[in-house]
Amino acid sequence: MTRVVLVASSPRFALLFPPQTWRALDAARPVYVLDRGHPSLPALEVGEISWEVLPVADDTGPAGRDLLLVGQGVDAELVATARRQADALLAVAKRDGSATILLPPAGDGPLVQMISDRAARQHIEVEAVYPLGEPKGSALLDLVTTETRLRGPGGCPWDHEQTHASLARHLVEEAYEVLDAIEEDAAGAGSDHLREELGDLLLQVVFHAQISEDAGEFDIDGVARAITEKLVRRHPHVFGDVQVGSAREVLRNWEAIKRDEEGRTDPLAGIPSALPALQLAAKLQKRVADTDFGWPERDRPAAKVGEMLQELEEVSGASDRDHLERAVGDLLFAVVALARERGVEPEAALRRAARRFRAAFEAAAAEAAGDGQDDGQEVGEKARKR
Repeated sequence: MTRVVLVASSPRFALLFPPQTWRALDAARPVYVLDRGHPSLPALEVGEISWEVLPVADDTGPAGRDLLLVGQGVDAELVATARRQADALLAVAKRDGSATILLPPAGDGPLVQMISDRAARQHIEVEAVYPLGEPKGSALLDLVTTETRLRGPGGCPWDHEQTHASLARHLVEEAYEVLDAIEEDAAGAGSDHLREELGDLLLQVVFHAQISEDAGEFDIDGVARAITEKLVRRHPHVFGDVQVGSAREVLRNWEAIKRDEEGRTDPLAGIPSALPALQLAAKLQKRVADTDFGWPERDRPAAKVGEMLQELEEVSGASDRDHLERAVGDLLFAVVALARERGVEPEAALRRAARRFRAAFEAAAAEAAGDGQDDGQEVGEKARKR
């Protein structure tokens, strides 16, 4: 029976074909393509598979499917071109018994419909060969390609002007927006906002990598390889034969491997001073927890908070602002230790407390406005009681 074979190609992996695609292409002599610009042609050349550009047939006029597509809003000229291409392919199939076409990686919808509709009316068998699916992470290539286009010739002037330094504040802002979305998700608001914000943060990584590639330094593949190699090295219990009994042991191994890699003996080395203060304090305490300088002594965080609070009371009336600031700092440092001892992340705890306060104030303000009140003190009192 006369047949046509429609072989799909990938816009992301134009040079990589799954086994079923190679079998279909290898069985065809030749493989037809719509034009010489098809991105998969180098793969056909390497595979020594002959190919030809499909000749365009004369236009035989529209039929039912053509009119339906135009009625659905598809450009009439595009439909006419697809119709002529379909007629040409079917003519080859009737002449040779079969015809195989490697479809374009995008925009093949009208052509496939034209071939299917006309083949059915002419009793020609249609076989479609599609990949079973692209590997996880394939869509990341679209983002990389898009940013390359934005930074490339004829791209976006704003993207062209950016540097690592100019993007730094955007990176920080996007990270904090991800934190907000995480908290919203935990509060039951759904994950759509988190997905969006993670995309914005991912863009920053790709953007910085593209800037470095343009400067001849490294590219996004180098970034991905480096973090993959690091993950493998620091998970010997997964990729090696190391045995662990708990997540705490995993963290200890991670820090030990990191120290060996960096050749450092100082447990505090590598901690960014620009971290938020509570997070910085927690990280410092965590790093020295297993040393002789562990602070405070084990099982004493609560007592230390009491001591620091007493010290603050003693200096509250003093005129020495430096002494007072130091006492407040010591108290906060002790509170961080208490939070860690109780298994609470201090930065997250304070952030949630601030969100609760904000929500309470806004609710109290709305209630006061509804009652015709504008007394700020009364609003604040209502907020504190919530």
